[in-house]
Amino acid sequence: MRLIRLYTEEPLNVGSSVSLKKNFYHYLSKVLRAKENQAIVLFDNSGFNYFGYVKNITSKSYDIFIEKKTFHEKTNSHIEIAFSVCKNPCSDVIIQKLTELGIDSIQPIISTNSIFNQKKINSEKKISHWKNISVSSSEQSERNYLPNIQKIISYQEYIEKCKYKQKIILDTKSEVMLPSIYNKSINSSSILVGPEGDFTDEEYIYAKESNFSSASLGDNILRVETAAISAFSYIKIINNSDSNE
Repeated sequence: MRLIRLYTEEPLNVGSSVSLKKNFYHYLSKVLRAKENQAIVLFDNSGFNYFGYVKNITSKSYDIFIEKKTFHEKTNSHIEIAFSVCKNPCSDVIIQKLTELGIDSIQPIISTNSIFNQKKINSEKKISHWKNISVSSSEQSERNYLPNIQKIISYQEYIEKCKYKQKIILDTKSEVMLPSIYNKSINSSSILVGPEGDFTDEEYIYAKESNFSSASLGDNILRVETAAISAFSYIKIINNSDSNE
């Protein structure tokens, strides 16, 4: 039997059972077809993994008995990708892939050239949708902590409120490549990714006046999701290397 891993906000305690109902029941019964005695790992964003098995199945719930738990510390580094909101599936792909890669924080922003329907956007509904995507991605990628998905704010508000020690804005015109400017010894970093139509000259100037350094990912013009995923992948490689060249 394969190991099932699920995120839940239900109270979890070793030596007792938790009853998973509603959406969990449908997912376990119809999608995963979980049976009694099947091993399951539950996590709740606390850093603990709870190991148990399906003890009982009723017509409405799966009862999971928890046998043990293990704890995983958060890393000291804190990295945020701020991206300009784009039409789906672009934004969904960004959330999914950054979660799989291990991003700490995701900040959606509205810039001048952001491509979205402002009249139809529902921020709370959108954030809830993205959290569901991040939950599924965390289950699949065996993350112990969910990424922090921030509420949608304007470009100007983000620039004004950004308190990260290392602040970088991606700029195709920059002669400096991201790997050469990123310093992994600084454990608090923000990477700002522009829309399909790029940031305006005024937005670049405002960022640089606010102590953002500019960096490039190369000569090619990248889609928003490609740029966001590539930027964080570079950072992951640098952070996991033995030296910071």
